[in-house]
Amino acid sequence: MNKQPSKESLKDKVKGIFGLGSPRPPSKQTESKPSEFIITLDILKELHPDCGLSNRIRVANHVSDLAKAKKFEEHAVEAVWKAVEDMLTPEQPPEARHAVLLLLRAVIQGQGERLGPMRAFFFKVIRDYQPSNEDLSDRLEVFKALTENGKDITYLEEDIAGFVLLWMDIGLTADFLHVLVNLVKFNSCYLDQNVSVMVQKICLLCNRTTASTDIEMALQVLDAVVCYNCLPSDSLTVFIITLCRTVNVKEFCESCWKLMRKVLGTHLGHSAIYTMCRIMEERAYMEDSPLLRGAVFFVGMALWGAHRLPALKNTPTLVLPSFYKAMWCANEMVSYEIVLSITRLIKKYGKELQVVTWDILLGIIERLLQQIQSIGSAELKSIVFELLTTVEELYEQNGFHGSSDKFFSLVEKCADKRPDASVLTLISYRAQSIQPAKDGWIQSLHRLMEKFFRNESRSVIRIKVLHILSFVLSTNRQLYEEELIEVVVVPQLSGIAEDRDLAVRRQATQLLVDLAESCSTHHFTSLLDIIQRVGDTHHFTSLLDISEGPLEVSERDPTAESPMEDVRTAIRGLLEILQSKLYSLPASHASRVYELLIGHLQLHYKSKYSSAVACSIRLQVFDFLLMMRTDSLHRLGFLSKDGVLRFSPYCHCDMGEPEKRGSEKKPAGSVSPPAGSPAPSSSTTTAPSSSIRTACLPYSPAFNVLLQCLKMETDWKVLKLVLDKMPWTLQYKVLLLSSPCSIDQLCSTLCSMVHTVTERLKKTPDGFSRTDVQLAVVPVLTAITSYHNYLEQARQRELVQCLEAGLIYRCAKQCVVALTMCTVEMPDIMIKLLPALIVKLTHISATVAMASPMLEFLSTLVRLPHLYAYFVAEQYVSVFAISLPYTNPSKFNQYIVSLAHHVISMWFIRCRLTFRKDFVQYITKGLRSNALMPFDDTQDTQSSFRARSTSLNERPKRYTHTHTHTRPVSLYTVSVSLSLSLSVSLSLCLSLSLSLSLSLSLSLSLSLSLFVSLSLSVSVSVSVSLSLSVSVSLSLCLSLSLCLCLCLSLSLSRSVSLSLSLSLCLSLSLSVSLSLSLSPLSLSLSLSLSLSLCLSLSLSVSLSLSLSPLSLSLSVSLSLDLDQRVFLIRAAVSLQSIKEMLREIIPK
Repeated sequence: MNKQPSKESLKDKVKGIFGLGSPRPPSKQTESKPSEFIITLDILKELHPDCGLSNRIRVANHVSDLAKAKKFEEHAVEAVWKAVEDMLTPEQPPEARHAVLLLLRAVIQGQGERLGPMRAFFFKVIRDYQPSNEDLSDRLEVFKALTENGKDITYLEEDIAGFVLLWMDIGLTADFLHVLVNLVKFNSCYLDQNVSVMVQKICLLCNRTTASTDIEMALQVLDAVVCYNCLPSDSLTVFIITLCRTVNVKEFCESCWKLMRKVLGTHLGHSAIYTMCRIMEERAYMEDSPLLRGAVFFVGMALWGAHRLPALKNTPTLVLPSFYKAMWCANEMVSYEIVLSITRLIKKYGKELQVVTWDILLGIIERLLQQIQSIGSAELKSIVFELLTTVEELYEQNGFHGSSDKFFSLVEKCADKRPDASVLTLISYRAQSIQPAKDGWIQSLHRLMEKFFRNESRSVIRIKVLHILSFVLSTNRQLYEEELIEVVVVPQLSGIAEDRDLAVRRQATQLLVDLAESCSTHHFTSLLDIIQRVGDTHHFTSLLDISEGPLEVSERDPTAESPMEDVRTAIRGLLEILQSKLYSLPASHASRVYELLIGHLQLHYKSKYSSAVACSIRLQVFDFLLMMRTDSLHRLGFLSKDGVLRFSPYCHCDMGEPEKRGSEKKPAGSVSPPAGSPAPSSSTTTAPSSSIRTACLPYSPAFNVLLQCLKMETDWKVLKLVLDKMPWTLQYKVLLLSSPCSIDQLCSTLCSMVHTVTERLKKTPDGFSRTDVQLAVVPVLTAITSYHNYLEQARQRELVQCLEAGLIYRCAKQCVVALTMCTVEMPDIMIKLLPALIVKLTHISATVAMASPMLEFLSTLVRLPHLYAYFVAEQYVSVFAISLPYTNPSKFNQYIVSLAHHVISMWFIRCRLTFRKDFVQYITKGLRSNALMPFDDTQDTQSSFRARSTSLNERPKRYTHTHTHTRPVSLYTVSVSLSLSLSVSLSLCLSLSLSLSLSLSLSLSLSLSLFVSLSLSVSVSVSVSLSLSVSVSLSLCLSLSLCLCLCLSLSLSRSVSLSLSLSLCLSLSLSVSLSLSLSPLSLSLSLSLSLSLCLSLSLSVSLSLSLSPLSLSLSVSLSLDLDQRVFLIRAAVSLQSIKEMLREIIPK
């Protein structure tokens, strides 16, 4: 401790040897010579035993102070010691001994270099001190001063080892250990024989003491022994045991590992590994968990740790069996360390481990899994599961070379505690062995479903198993479908409807649907029963029953309708199954699915389901049912989304009694089958015979559900879909009339809906009103008119009245169209209601939207004279009042205006002669106020389709003087007038010739002359209206005149057949000439006139008069210009008027 500060360093000594250093300083003896202190006789006398003890102690303390500061003269130390020697006897009091020991330490520290052999004497005094176990600290201080803390043992070499052993028995303290460290470092050669004993004693101290200072110093002693001496092999075991236990102390863990690493780096390294493995295997240490843990730690760190020793050649395969045996301790701490160690091994060298090593590791993991069941430590469980995850990651990286089956068996044992990803990996591995090439593969699939589906609660795992099942079914269905369904599917999925997991229910339902869609065995019924239970399961009812409170479920809880997703999957699946089974055998499957769908819809309305998902389900089912179609053979079919209609060869709709009764019922009027309705066939008058190859799917259940929908539906989307698609379904009469479908009840329901449905609808768009319902209902009522034979008189009247009531709403247009159908289909009812209906129609404003349906209604009605046979003047006036506003060319397009003129002329012709005189002024006034508008008012308001004519747009505009208020007469008006005048004159000539009973050939020739003249006049008018050249017009006239003369001469002198053939040839040649010289319109006119000419010659005069307007109408469709189209329409209307007049004048 009190080392001389003037001690030369090694560097200075070397410099001094070669004369390079500074001059050597004078020695201490030289320096201290002048300052020597002489111990006088007085001092010695005061230290003599004769003096009092207290005086001696005082003088001894004084001499101690002098000894520290002065150098005594030669032999003074011996004199002082002789004077105080007796004070160290055991009989002396402690303070006396203490004073002497202090004096000795001071003398040694102050006079150390002059002591010489006295050092050995003083050492002997300390060693033989009695009692040996007293004054240890003071004695140790003297020893430390004597040896300079163990560094200098001059004159003590032979006895130092024995003293150390002696002192270790009586005073093994931290201070002594510090001295011992220096003794070992600086004088280890003098301790060789006793190192083994020293190590054992130090190790014993480490194992027994709890003082961290003592342990730290003991470890330093052991470190010094390893570094500066040679650790005896006989002390290796106790040394390792000590380190294995001490390493469990957190603060000494690093120092213990460093010390162990030094030992392992020596020639004793492999022996140390062997010793630690033996410790782990011996049963004597099974209860010493700290020791086992330390051994596991050191072995793992040394062989595959972060600072492993490459010199050690021990492989993991050699030491891992010892780890396995150490686990018999069943201690959490040991197991924890083993898990850490092998986890470190697998992470660093897992890809390099061989099969044998993996077998041992898997055995350790299996033992760990058994231990965590009994130990129950959360930390141990966590780290064991992390170890399994590490192995799984290695497996996924294809770095696992052990037994996969054994490993996944271990994972399966703790699958309920493993994370989802781990179990999914396990399931994927198990699925690899589920194939027909493996023995008992169906039973393996059943066990997999049993463990990870029925007894599992995690959704992702159960869905994964369902995917495995689905894959197995899809790949092995053809050969093993029955076995799989019987052994696996039905037992495992029979209770899926009661499952609490929505995602699992939905996935399982989809699997059942996919399987049932292709299943054609008797197991189809079992699958369908499960799907039915899903659709009708209790959670469906409990979650969606609107009677639970005033608010709907969707309004109370937005997430409450999620449990219905499986129901939607089930119903959508039934729709797919039905669409598939309709075209495959056995047909009874389709019938069963059809019944389930109908029953499910009935459940909806019975339980009043109103959530969004429930409404979407109804929307899909109704959309499907309204796509049902049937052909003349009563075969059922469905219209696909692509618009393809395909009929089933196995499923049909039976011919029910309602149609038979309807066929026997005397029709009340003419019956027109709806558009698209197939024609009746004699082969379908009776229902097909029942057999296993065919099935009957009557439409009446679906029809009844549709009626329920119309009566009870609260969702506008569903109701609107049914109303929009029902007219298309009603077109197929066989579908409805082949089973007891009450059309009368349907009509009644629809009529009542107009007034009551808005009260129950709850989910309606913004701005919804009763008119929206009427707009949807009227097309259905229109389609029902073709079923009037199946409606009672009262129901027909209710239908018409319902349509009349809609005339005051926005649906007036649709109502007028429907009433038009009623006039044709139900004349008996309309004949009574027409007078009042005509009056109501007069209250409707003349708008563009109402123009076409109103005029078409009147145009249709005028052709049914038995309906207005009893009309009085007021009804005719109402008709004219309705039609006249539509003659306004500034407000309506030319088609509407022309149609209005046609309607007016037709009704004027059809009215009684006595009424006409009164109507002329009324009609004239109306025409003046509407048709003859000032030109300036209409110049800028041409119709949109007139503006599209480029030929008209290119014409220069004509302006009149400002004082002119009448519209200038156009050229085509003159042409029409000329045409009509010629037609009338020739018609009169014809009638005279017929009345004079001319010959047949002459009559035919006159007929021919009439129509050739008519063609001439129209052709001339067209030529003028199109501003054709005069030469073209003249050539046209000459051609027609030649045709007329030739026909007359032939008719008077030749047979009629020759006259007809030549007339036809001339007409066709005329058509060709016109097409080459004029325009496309002239070609269409020529063809039309030729057709009219041929038909006139082959039929009769009256028929030719009827077909003349028809020919002109055909020319409208062939022309290119809309102005020309309108002109021809007006010509046709005029000819029709002439025909009607002739019919009244000339008897038939």
